[in-house]
Amino acid sequence: MRQTIFPLVRESRRHLGRSALAGVAASTSLPLLLLATTLSLSSNSFAHGTMEVPESRIYNCFLNNPENPSDPACAAAKATSGSQQFYDWNEINQASADGNHRALVPDGQLCSAGRSKYAGMDLARSDWQATPITPKADGTFDFRFYATAPHSTREWVFYITRQGYTGSEPLKWSDLFEFCRLGNEPVGADKRYTLTCPLPQVTGKHVIYTTWQRNDSTEAFYTCTDVVLGDGSSSPWADQGPLDAQNDLVADSAVTLRLFNSAGNDLETLSYTLSEDATGADWGYAFAQMVNSQSQYARIGVLDPDSGDITPVSGGNNRIYTPTEMSLAVEVDIETPQGNLPPQAVITLTPDSLSGAGSVSLSATQSSDPDSDPLSYSWASSAGSLASSTAVETTLQLDAPATARTVTVELTVSDGNLTSTATAVVSQQPTSTGGGDYDYVYPQGLGNYVPGETVVQGSDGNRYQCRPFPQGQWCNINSAYHYAPGSGTNWGDAWIAL
Repeated sequence: MRQTIFPLVRESRRHLGRSALAGVAASTSLPLLLLATTLSLSSNSFAHGTMEVPESRIYNCFLNNPENPSDPACAAAKATSGSQQFYDWNEINQASADGNHRALVPDGQLCSAGRSKYAGMDLARSDWQATPITPKADGTFDFRFYATAPHSTREWVFYITRQGYTGSEPLKWSDLFEFCRLGNEPVGADKRYTLTCPLPQVTGKHVIYTTWQRNDSTEAFYTCTDVVLGDGSSSPWADQGPLDAQNDLVADSAVTLRLFNSAGNDLETLSYTLSEDATGADWGYAFAQMVNSQSQYARIGVLDPDSGDITPVSGGNNRIYTPTEMSLAVEVDIETPQGNLPPQAVITLTPDSLSGAGSVSLSATQSSDPDSDPLSYSWASSAGSLASSTAVETTLQLDAPATARTVTVELTVSDGNLTSTATAVVSQQPTSTGGGDYDYVYPQGLGNYVPGETVVQGSDGNRYQCRPFPQGQWCNINSAYHYAPGSGTNWGDAWIAL
């Protein structure tokens, strides 16, 4: 079976499926990323976006094996605040910013927007993966922001670190200066904003910090993007995005690089066939070496901004480059023997939060195999007991915890040859002592709750206090599914269990 990277050219192309390049060309299709072998379910349905060109810090970690990052900086970020931050790459936000970014986002916590969930993004490291960018002939650069939920915009503001910034300390507001400000730019049908800004006259490795303030809400979003800028002259190499070599491939699989000119005509085709089963790191490195030795135009690896050399590295983070002046398009196909593709593991669970002891219903019925192979299932959890560890549907029984905790559930699905893993989490609070005074029985009085003061009785009989300002503004949102105390998917954003 053959899979292609970009469905970007002619009717004669018959390639469908998963991508080996999750990159920056205009035809990138993000849903292809869902076939990465490790998936996660996020309970946050209000995710909104991040910088895609050049890749933001968190998006780069998401694209490079979020469960087992080969990138040292991403691995350190995971060790600091877990892998869920990578899956929720599109919701680094402040609900009540209203343009007051400096007041709400503290120094040293800019990349996380002051949220502990994303604390790994604030680590002061010199090895964050940086994308070389160069201006167009008019001195501008087209940033591209992927908005999973586009919004009416008040303003975009771009900042960059000052010349001489070393990154030896977590990013502070005083490290930055503004270089571009835009208003309500139109969003494309593909949910991408193209944001054209003049590049500042700085060189070397820098952090670009972007704030996106909504106009239809006080909510704002924040992005840290690591870049390398030259001396202002155009680079001879156009960055076509990363080579996504996360998935293992079986023997006789073929990886093919295709180059097209500006008219969409084939310019060059190079294929690499695996002689034996190989990990993503192994075949990606071998494929890059083959391309660099045989291609007239393309190079794969890490670009040295000083020498211009492009050298492949083992373990990932290799990018595809083509000559800037040729304006080429890139496609990478993967063809596997006997049409065998990895299954897709999907977990559904009910409920995803508990107060005290209880049971959680787990289901893998939405898991699938693109080849329609029969599937087997293996469940595991970080706490509690499973009624069955191999059934398609099972129940997780949890005792009442002494303190609040997050229980991780893992599902591994196998087609007999290849596997896929998904994770989901259950938020569990200790048993409430019950009793005590309260102001309302939720949702009575909704709209009149006072942040930091109002106490309600939830549907579970327990008491909850509205969080102090600014988080407390969520208490009055009429969305029982998301913010109902103790039972909504995001109730902890608005309430404190008493």
